[in-house]
Amino acid sequence: MRNFFNDFKNANRDMSMIAKILIAVLVLSFFRRGFQRIFSIDTIFMIIVLIFSLIFHEVAHGVAAYLSGDTTAKKEGRLSLNPISHLDPMGTLFPILMLLAGSSFIIGWAKPVPVNYRKLKHGRYSEFFVAIAGVTANFLMALAAALVMKYFSQFLYSTGTFKLVNYAVLINLALMIFNLIPIPPLDGSRVLASIGSRDLREGIAHMERYGMIIIVILAYTGILGSFMDPVIGAMIRFLNWIILL
Repeated sequence: MRNFFNDFKNANRDMSMIAKILIAVLVLSFFRRGFQRIFSIDTIFMIIVLIFSLIFHEVAHGVAAYLSGDTTAKKEGRLSLNPISHLDPMGTLFPILMLLAGSSFIIGWAKPVPVNYRKLKHGRYSEFFVAIAGVTANFLMALAAALVMKYFSQFLYSTGTFKLVNYAVLINLALMIFNLIPIPPLDGSRVLASIGSRDLREGIAHMERYGMIIIVILAYTGILGSFMDPVIGAMIRFLNWIILL
């Protein structure tokens, strides 16, 4: 835990000052309205699900890189399920404050898994595999939670954990959809770069320093939420269709 708070001092030091200011304004506006939610059982459930969803997302990236020939993540202990190995201070606190404030969507991220692309066995195919692994893990977690809700609903209600599993569906779908947005540093930009032309890859790399500014603006103006809500609804219907097969 000490390392976590030491990391907090240097977190996101490469982020531009404008992005940090915009994030601070957004966090403060959410926190001003959300303090009274801190002791809500629903909030506790959501925070638990969020943390472990972020962890599995990052571990999936590391496992995909390892299977593709890059052992960097394994050597640095990033294939572990220990939260301290993965959680980014700002990336963890920011979505928690959004949850406390009752936001209809969440923005969260963990420490990026280190990947040495020169060691990947199959070039762009491996890049794509690594890039898509995190959101695939989130989808599989949402599917697993939906199946648990279908077959063990009585047990979940009797133990008071139905909401916990329901949040596992919703939060994992939200993380999957959010991370698929093709704005760096989100996974969607990595996926696009893995299949795009050299000019597109260079454009994405150039946009990297402005990515968080764009994301925060989209979030604060409500554009991100208006995009994500119907997509999450569509994904929930898709999950329902799968589990009814």
